[in-house]
Amino acid sequence: MDEKLQRNLSDGGTWRRLVFMLLFAVIFSIAELVVCAVAVVQFLSRLFAGSVNDELRALGDRLGRYLYQIVAFETFQTEDRPYPFAPFPAGDGNQTGNAASQTG
Repeated sequence: MDEKLQRNLSDGGTWRRLVFMLLFAVIFSIAELVVCAVAVVQFLSRLFAGSVNDELRALGDRLGRYLYQIVAFETFQTEDRPYPFAPFPAGDGNQTGNAASQTG
């Protein structure tokens, strides 16, 4: 077997990364379900109350950033592992940009 291939196959860091990739694939699926639940609740809130919930909007923003971090890790864009190995992403705090979409 080629020496370089043998070195790559015996690299513990690569196999450890595979374990984290599988873990984050599961977490991504769970977070996806949470995003769907937030979307349904936001729709119902808009339908019945006439406005969306700002707390859920902030959560949606943070979840979107978290999903991006997972995708970046999964596709080797970064070696930084997302939450729970790093802080959960903060929202941008810019909720006024969506005000126009609330009414129309």
